[in-house]
Amino acid sequence: MEHIWLNICSVLLLFTVAIVSPGPNFIFVVNRSLTDSRRVGIYSAFGVATGSGIFAIAGLLGLIVLISALPYFSTLIRYLGGGYLVYLGISMLLSCRHQQLPVASVGNGAQLAPLKAYTTGLLTNLTNPKAWAFYLSLFSLMIENELPFWAKAFLAVSMFLISFTWYALMALLVSDRRVQGKFFRAQPLIKSLLGSLLILLGGRLLLRG
Repeated sequence: MEHIWLNICSVLLLFTVAIVSPGPNFIFVVNRSLTDSRRVGIYSAFGVATGSGIFAIAGLLGLIVLISALPYFSTLIRYLGGGYLVYLGISMLLSCRHQQLPVASVGNGAQLAPLKAYTTGLLTNLTNPKAWAFYLSLFSLMIENELPFWAKAFLAVSMFLISFTWYALMALLVSDRRVQGKFFRAQPLIKSLLGSLLILLGGRLLLRG
């Protein structure tokens, strides 16, 4: 029993470190929370966390290993993920051209629909090639250790909760009025930097041989 909990804690520690590391998911949630509203940010975080939960379930069932072994899958997910990141980055840069609303009106104008925020967060996570590589390496070890069903279920739920808690916390912080007030004037610059970073990440994936 002790070795099972040791494996669980090790996996969750590695997962937490990976989640808190800035990446496409982080950029997406922060941008939506800063641009739209706290509600949209929370839905975005929920979408990203759902992707983490899907990865966890698929990995613990051995599906990620099977899917990743398909011919040309790594190339397909690389181009799909890279193209999607470039698309998000360009969309973010184009949104910088729109006239910004006063801080008091942020969240009252045109916003990303909650369902779209959720699905975009989900797709941002699921099309991330680095996420596939991370979960593949992580769960390859877990399958070898043959964890019991209860341990796999506990891991899947824990990963979803850790992911949602982290990104929801980011959404709450960024959407706070005091934070928005400080970032309002620099919002176009921040969005330009975040958009450029997404394009850079996506471009590196597309150009990688």
